[in-house]
Amino acid sequence: MVTAILNSRLLIRRSVALAIAAACVLLVGWLAFVALSSVASASADIDEKRATLGQIEAVVALAKTIEASASPVAASSNGEFLSGESEAVIRGALQTRLNAIAASNGVTVLSAGNAPALNEDGVAYLGLRANVSGTLESVHGFMFSLETTLPVLLIRETTLRTTNVAPSAASKVAPEIFAEVLFYGALQSGTVAAATAETKP
Repeated sequence: MVTAILNSRLLIRRSVALAIAAACVLLVGWLAFVALSSVASASADIDEKRATLGQIEAVVALAKTIEASASPVAASSNGEFLSGESEAVIRGALQTRLNAIAASNGVTVLSAGNAPALNEDGVAYLGLRANVSGTLESVHGFMFSLETTLPVLLIRETTLRTTNVAPSAASKVAPEIFAEVLFYGALQSGTVAAATAETKP
């Protein structure tokens, strides 16, 4: 076969040579396509596993935050009611507790102020309105701690907003959550603050 091709006319030899070259080019192209497809598939698989790992890490972080919410703040409090010699003392203790819970959950307190005193069904309440920021897990842990430690605090209002939501940044930086939280605690009967709390209309 090879001898016959070599002894054939020049045109036939050139045609055979071009066919062999074309077949080699097609073979190389096919091998390159297979290799690129394999690399792309492996890369997509790695990205999917990274995303799954990120979700698992977020769940683990949230679980740790919730577990850590039973902080020393609860142990240092006595009873379910707010108590103190005066309204100023009680509000000061609330502010201290707010800062402690925020710190234990990795939340930044941007601002905090007194909320109007309330009196509902014969029970007096004092509270604070606070603006905080942090990751989704830390803000969730912060609010969870507010309502699960003693003295008991009740969140009446919460407003949330977020930043860093651009698609290019979403996969690299966890969005920062800003929360405005209004919370109250019930006063122990007989305190000065309980006697002066306003009745809610």
